[in-house]
Amino acid sequence: MNEKSEIDPRDQRAIRVSKMKKLRADGIDPYPARIGEGRITVSKVRENWDELKRIEREDHTIEREGVAVRLAGRITSIRSHGKSMFVTITDGTGDFQLYLRKNTLEEATPNDSNIYERAKELDIGDFIVSAGELFTTRTGEPTQLVKEWAIICKALLPLPEKWHGLNDPDLRLRQRYLDLLTNPEVRLNFEKRALIIKSIRNFLENRGYIELETPVLTSLYGGAAARPFMTHHNALDIDLFLRIATELYLKRLIVGGFEKIYEMGKVFRNEGVDRDHNPEFTLLELYEAYTDYNGMMELAESMIINAARAVADYTGYKTPEEEVYTPDNDSNGIIVNYEETKIHISPPFKRVAFVDIVEDITGIDILSENRNEVLEYLESRSIEIDPKTPYWNLIDKLFSESVEPSLIDPTFVLDYPVGLSPLAKRSPNNSKLTERFELFIAGKEIANAFSELNDPIDQRERMEAQVECHKEGDSEAPHALDMDFITALEHGMPPTGGMGIGVGRLVTILCGAHALKEIIPFPLLKPKDQ
Repeated sequence: MNEKSEIDPRDQRAIRVSKMKKLRADGIDPYPARIGEGRITVSKVRENWDELKRIEREDHTIEREGVAVRLAGRITSIRSHGKSMFVTITDGTGDFQLYLRKNTLEEATPNDSNIYERAKELDIGDFIVSAGELFTTRTGEPTQLVKEWAIICKALLPLPEKWHGLNDPDLRLRQRYLDLLTNPEVRLNFEKRALIIKSIRNFLENRGYIELETPVLTSLYGGAAARPFMTHHNALDIDLFLRIATELYLKRLIVGGFEKIYEMGKVFRNEGVDRDHNPEFTLLELYEAYTDYNGMMELAESMIINAARAVADYTGYKTPEEEVYTPDNDSNGIIVNYEETKIHISPPFKRVAFVDIVEDITGIDILSENRNEVLEYLESRSIEIDPKTPYWNLIDKLFSESVEPSLIDPTFVLDYPVGLSPLAKRSPNNSKLTERFELFIAGKEIANAFSELNDPIDQRERMEAQVECHKEGDSEAPHALDMDFITALEHGMPPTGGMGIGVGRLVTILCGAHALKEIIPFPLLKPKDQ
C-alpha cells in the first residue's frame, strides 16, 4: 500500500505534504529560490492588454500572435475539464485567469511528458509561475494560454473558503494573513493607512520640516501622562522605560538650533486595550520655533484636509461596499461617512474655549474649583469616579464623558486650565489658562498642541508637582524630575509651537473603520492559551 492511500482523505495537510514529497522525489524543488527573469504583474498586463493580447478575426484567422508573458501568483481557484483546466491566480495587484491545456503543454515541453498531470495535482493556495500567450475567451475573459509552468511554493494548509471568507473576529486578528487574503477591504485599509502617513510626511517636508529620531529606551519617561513599560539593560545594569512620548527630546533639538522638526514613530503606554487604545501606537510629534498654538491650528487643519483628500482620490470616493468619501461642494474639503454619521473634513474647523464648552454642556464653572459641584454632577450622571481623585483629574473625566461625544465635526477646543496642561505656556490674558488646544473628530481626541512652555523655572515647578502626584499614587505621572531637560531649557528655547497627533485614530476615521485594531496589521492580543 502506498503512502497516499494510507492518508486520511479529510486530512488536507497530510495530502498536501504527500504531494510535496512526490515533487521532491521527481527532482522538483517545491520551494525554489528564484522564478526566472521577465515576470510582469497582473496590473501591468491589464494596463497594456491591447498591445499584448493575441488578436483573431471573425473568421478565426490570426491577425497578430500574442506576446508571451511571464506571470506569477497564488492560486485562488481551479476548474478542471479533463484535458484542460482554468486556474485563477492573484499576485497582489489583481487576479488573472490561466488556461492549461494538455496538448499545448506537451507540445511546448516535449521533454516533460508529465507537466499536465502535475498541474492536476495543484491545490488552491499554491504559488506558480507561468509563461504563455494572452488571449480573450469566448466569454470575454482575459486569459493566458500557458505553454509552461512551475510550482514556486507548495502550500501545506488550505485557505479559508473563498466566498464565506474568514469571519471569526478573533481569528481574523490572530491570522491576519488569512484575513487579508479573504477580506479585500482589510488590505484597502492598510493601503490607505500607508497613504495617509505618506501624505503627512510629504506635507511636513514641503513646509520645511525635518524628521529626526529620538530614543525609544530612556532612563526617565515624560511628555505625557501615562503608565510606562519597564525593561532592564543587562550590560549597564539599569532599568529603562519604553518612551511614552517623544516631546522632551524633540524640544532639546529645538534648543540645539533646529527650527522645524518632527518624528513619526511608535510610543508605548501600559494601558488597556479597547476600540480607541492600543499599548503601542504611532504618534506624530512636531515642533516649530517662532510660532505658537495658533500656528499649530493652521498646520493641523491643512494637514488633515490634505490627508483626507489624498485618501478620497486614491479610492475614487468608494470602498468595495459603499461610498465613504464625497466632495464637500460647500468648501474645499471632504465629507467622510463614519459609522452612519457625515463628518465634514472641511475648512475652517470649529473653535471653542474649554471652559465655555464645559459650562455650556454641564452648567459648571470649572475655574471656581468647586469640587463638590463636580462630584455631584458626575454622580447624577452615574459616572463612576473615586471621590479622592484630584480635582483636575475630575475635570478631565467630566470633559471626556460629557463634552467629547458631542464633538463630531473637526473642533479645536482651546485654552485648557493650567491644572490639565503641565507643559503648556500660560495664557497672557488669564494665568489660570494655557495656550493649548486639542482637536476632536467623531468624539475622539486626534491632536494635542501647545504654545510650548520655555520658562525653565515655571517648567521645573510644574514637573516637581507631577512628581509629587506620582508619590501620592498617580501611576501616570512622571516618577522623577528630568533635570537634563530643565538644563536644556535653561540654555534657552525660543517661543515654540508643538503638536502631537494620534495617527491611528486619524486613520480610523478617514478609513471609516470602527476600531484601531482594524487599521493595525497586528494589534496586541492576549496569547491564545490564556
